[in-house]
Amino acid sequence: MKNTAAQGRPLVYSLVWGVVLTLVVSVASAVATIMEFGDMGIRNAQACAFLVMGIIVTLYMKRKDSSLVSFGFRKLESKPSRAVLFYIPLLLIAVAQPLMNGINVELGAPEVISIIVMTLLVGYTEEAIFRGVIWNYLRFKGPFFYIIFSSIFFGVLHMANAFGGNDLIHTLLQVINALLLGCVLALLIETGRNIVPLIAFHFIYDALAMVSIENLEREVLIVSILNILYLVYGIYLLMVLIRKHRNNRLNL
Repeated sequence: MKNTAAQGRPLVYSLVWGVVLTLVVSVASAVATIMEFGDMGIRNAQACAFLVMGIIVTLYMKRKDSSLVSFGFRKLESKPSRAVLFYIPLLLIAVAQPLMNGINVELGAPEVISIIVMTLLVGYTEEAIFRGVIWNYLRFKGPFFYIIFSSIFFGVLHMANAFGGNDLIHTLLQVINALLLGCVLALLIETGRNIVPLIAFHFIYDALAMVSIENLEREVLIVSILNILYLVYGIYLLMVLIRKHRNNRLNL
């Protein structure tokens, strides 16, 4: 597959995808807020924005590579393998918040359906862009360039969620959370070369977080625990990646 973007201005193309996604979702949220749609209405408007971007990114990927393999879409192995170990910590990360805060059983069926649809679209679209398209653009620059760039970019675009009148410590923890999670996901696409588990994790993580009971008193503790998990997990994945590249050089 000839990647003209990678041969031209891959960083510019990468930035455009992320910024456009953020702008489309922000506009949808602003319109829903002005129209006073309420929480579920705003969530549904955001889901529509992610749906539009999901369709666009899918059409783009299919036009570049109909198999989507170059963007990390690979079949999951039917038999368990050592590679599965890479993804086990994702389960711990995904269930951390609902385990500590509990599930909000007062949510009605329409709200639960709205959350599921929203988080499915978010998981697919964000992963397809950050760990699919951008990874495809920057792969030729080497894994560590991609990991650093995409982690910072992913974190920066999610910083807006952290600045909501919160105190300094809470805000800093949220910013670090976004950066470290972006780093872990970037490391995973480099080590596992499969975007499907990342989409599944992103969906489950967001869905469980949205159906969990809000507890502002525990939020700093939860985010701190998650950041520690990200850091430990990221160090492990980095060691795996370094070992993998060292072995590849020895086999040349």
